[in-house]
This record gives sequence, structure tokens and C-alpha cells, in this order.
Amino acid sequence: MKTVNGGNWKIPPTIMIVDDQATNCHLLAEISRSICQQANITSFEDPVVALTYANNHAVDLILTDYRMPRMNGVMLIKALRSMDHLAEPPIICITAVDDLAVRYEALDAGANDYLSHPLDYRECAARCRNLLNLRRFQLATLRHADELERRVEQVIQDLQKEKMETLFRLAKVAEQRDTDTGAHLSRIGRYSALLSRRLGCSEAYTAVLEMAAPLHDIGKVAIPDQILLAKRSLTPDEWTVMKTHTVIGHGMLSGGHTEHMKVAAEIARSHHEKFDGSGYPDGLSGQDIPLSARILAVVDVYDALTSRRPYKEAWTHEKAQHYMRQQAGMHMDPELVNVFLADLPGLAAISENFV
Repeated sequence: MKTVNGGNWKIPPTIMIVDDQATNCHLLAEISRSICQQANITSFEDPVVALTYANNHAVDLILTDYRMPRMNGVMLIKALRSMDHLAEPPIICITAVDDLAVRYEALDAGANDYLSHPLDYRECAARCRNLLNLRRFQLATLRHADELERRVEQVIQDLQKEKMETLFRLAKVAEQRDTDTGAHLSRIGRYSALLSRRLGCSEAYTAVLEMAAPLHDIGKVAIPDQILLAKRSLTPDEWTVMKTHTVIGHGMLSGGHTEHMKVAAEIARSHHEKFDGSGYPDGLSGQDIPLSARILAVVDVYDALTSRRPYKEAWTHEKAQHYMRQQAGMHMDPELVNVFLADLPGLAAISENFV
């Protein structure tokens, strides 16, 4: 598709003509056809009808007369420019009156150019062609900008995914040093997502939580083996060191600008806080404990109880449920415990599928 000046249009341009005189509409349509034979041309003798049409259609060039009944050209231009999708397409205002005041008024309203009757065919065609070519380049620039934005967003998403995968692998290292398996991390993420949905949290938050929850113990990578892997009760000093994994994990994850990193850092620091205020590192209680950490506290206890460990057999779901209800209000948020345990079939499915 080509203009007279050689500009290519993959899609024929759409031109809207508004003039209360039918002869003028025909002339402007003829000039428009000389620019692009396949142009989509729509003419209106009533500016109010034209405005209704424009409200629901994309247009590449608008030609409007100034003196018209019901609504003059300047009023029409202002109304068109108030529409988001018509803020940029070029507009030419045409009138039989070669009045500077009217010309300035039209340009101030948003017109890109101004012509006077009687029209010079060649001049009108040249001005329309130039504005259409400008519009074509404008659209190409917008498409290019959109594509660049899409690519940048994709790169950011890829980098974020790689970062989360790296952290997840690091979290696996921490868990394996503590005799747990990678399946534990997967279950923690799934349990957290299940509880988040049952609480009515958004899917966006649930997705973030599912990715962030497995990083809760990432700070354990900094705990010495003789403490982390001890088969005996820890001394008070050793226990003090062990508890630092929360603030270490928070330090590793904080400072990120994404929601995933913010929630992960929040969980790492606060997942050992207890509902009654007896937890660590900050002694938070009740609703002062972030929701993400309260969710993690519930699912972590459940997974620990129902998983087989070197020092114990896996508890049944019924036994774990009984114990958790006893601990509700002390260790865990009682409301979250009730919501979580209300879906035992869902919990059992996760437990069986990630072993």
C-alpha cells in the first residue's frame, strides 16, 4: 500500500471528513483518494454524528470544516482531542474564512494544520499526504516502543526468574544440610498457596507467596555444621547462633525491588515469630506478625509433623491436626490454623505428590 509520496501502509489509512456541504465532502474524498487509493474514507455532514463515530473508531487523519451547524470545527476538534485514542492523529481545519483569529483558535484546540476555501487541490493533497506520512511514522515509532517495552519486560522477568531459581537452589543447599529434602521446599510452597487461596488472597499475592515461602530458611547456609547438624540439644550459646538464621536470611533477601523478594525477606525474618509473642527475632505477636510469616508458621509445622525424619516417623493427618489445634493461639494464628485444616483432602494430595 503506497501513498503518492511512496510511503508504505500495511493497513490502508482511515480518513474522516466532516463538512456540512456534500460537495466539499466529495472534493475532500477525491483528494484523499489521490493520496491513497485504498484509504478507508468516512464522510459526515453532521459533526455530532461524526463525533459519535469517532468515539468508537481509530482514525489516521481528520479533515473538518470550521463553520457547521450544531457544532463548529473548533468545538469538534476539542471534543476529538479529549478522547485518548484521538489525542495524536493529525487534524486539518478548513474554512471559507481566512481569519487569523479563527486559525489560531483551531490550532490552539489541537489542529495540526489549517486550509482555506477555495481549496488548492495540489496544496491540500500535499498537506494531507505529509500529515499521513507523519502519522505512519508515528505509529511505527509507537509499535517499536511497545516492542522494546515488551522485550525489556521479558528480560526483567527472565532475570527475576533466574534470580529466584538461584535462591531456590541455595535454599535447597540449606535444607539438605539440615537433613531435609528439596521436596520439603516444594510442599511448603504448595501448602502456602493453598492457605493463601482459602484466605481469599489475590492470585497475584498467592503466586508471589508460593515462590517466596521455600526461601524461609535460606539463612541456614551461614550456620556452622556443628550447630546445624548437631544430634544433641544445643547449648544456650549455640541456640543463639542458630536463631540468627532469620536475620541472616532477611539480610540476604532484603533490598530487592520485586514483590517476590520483599515477601521472601519478610518470611525469612519472621517465620519463627509466635502468635503469643514468645518467638524470635523480634518478639512480635498476633496481627503484628506479617501475614506471609503467619502462613509459613502454620504450613511449616504441618509439614514437619506429617513428614518422615531420621528421628521420627511421619504423623497421620489426624494426629497433626489434633496437635495444631492445641497450639493454635500460642505458636500459630488460630484463624489460619482453622482455615488450613478445613481442607484435609487438599493437604493430603500435596503431601502424597511431593515426597
